[in-house]
Amino acid sequence: MLTSTVLAATINTEGIVSEAVRLIVPILCLIIGIGIIASARKGRISDAASTLTLVVIGLVVIAAGGVLFAFAEEITGLVIA
Repeated sequence: MLTSTVLAATINTEGIVSEAVRLIVPILCLIIGIGIIASARKGRISDAASTLTLVVIGLVVIAAGGVLFAFAEEITGLVIA
């Protein structure tokens, strides 16, 4: 008679996510900043300004999504109640 046992492992991803955010976000900001500075240095100030505007708008949208995700239950309670 053959018996097999399956072990269920849980992986804590909180540390992985926080480290990724701590390390990857500054690198992405550095790359975007270098691109904007290089574009402005070539004399394309308007392109650099529009790129910077789009980056800021994108960051605002991401932050708003995070806020909505964090407070979804409370917001739903306010709207429905």
